[in-house]
Amino acid sequence: MVKHLITGGCSFSAGGEYTGWTGALSSHMKTINPKVTCNHTGYQSQGQEMIQKKVMLALTEAFAHGYKPEDILVVVMWSGTCRKAWYIDNHYIINEIINYLPKFVGGMSKQFLDMKDKVVGTPKYFSTALSDGFEYNPDGGWFFTVNGSECQIEFVQQHYLLDKELNGTGKVHTSLENIIMLQNFCDLHKVTMIQQFFMDSVYEDIENKKDHQIINYLYNQLNINNMIKMGMFEYLHKFLNSDKDPQILSHSERKKLSGDRGIFDKDGFHPGAAGHQMWVDNIIVPFLKDKNII
Repeated sequence: MVKHLITGGCSFSAGGEYTGWTGALSSHMKTINPKVTCNHTGYQSQGQEMIQKKVMLALTEAFAHGYKPEDILVVVMWSGTCRKAWYIDNHYIINEIINYLPKFVGGMSKQFLDMKDKVVGTPKYFSTALSDGFEYNPDGGWFFTVNGSECQIEFVQQHYLLDKELNGTGKVHTSLENIIMLQNFCDLHKVTMIQQFFMDSVYEDIENKKDHQIINYLYNQLNINNMIKMGMFEYLHKFLNSDKDPQILSHSERKKLSGDRGIFDKDGFHPGAAGHQMWVDNIIVPFLKDKNII
């Protein structure tokens, strides 16, 4: 019986123990074991590097608190292949990044966080085109980006120019390396782990590059038996009654088609409350039952 649930992901996995698919799953687990504890490690905009690191930290802490491997279930939702994180504590670079951040157009969250998404010490604040008062740690921490569009600093831009395409071979390698690292860590410690993807493109990136030398040796280690390959985004699109490809449908069109049903959120991109519940009821729970995990 599962006694401790650890979840991880990006903004598609927002909500922790109370909302989102993570909340819906923890609620279901509590119908089986009312005493189950939950630790959600996800945070918006983060990719495989941070997902892997934070789930692994949560696992080592769970062991330290006396949980046995058979007590723990790890469920992660892998995010965009091209997402990147750097640990930075050079004040010159931190200040340079902060000076450039207000110039981009797009959403932003706290930056230079620790492994538990906290701003350590005395936070400072920066403004962006869309919001004011976001915290950052002036002494450093994890700086992360979705695709580099929010930061024109040279080292960030150069990172994305190393591949001939946004989700190029180098990015897929780093993404898959982190997936394999967490998978093998769980296997080593005999912890049950379930993997899923926020969009179809993440697994497709792996499949498309699987024959390349720096991808193939990692690809051959993938445990597809513990994996839900379909993306949550594309799955929920099926309930919108639209013939358009999910990638072509605009956010405004998706928002209109979803209406007040809550399949997608008000931004027309992220899953809504109903969408999260549908994903858990129709996909995750049946998968867990099929694998005799619950």
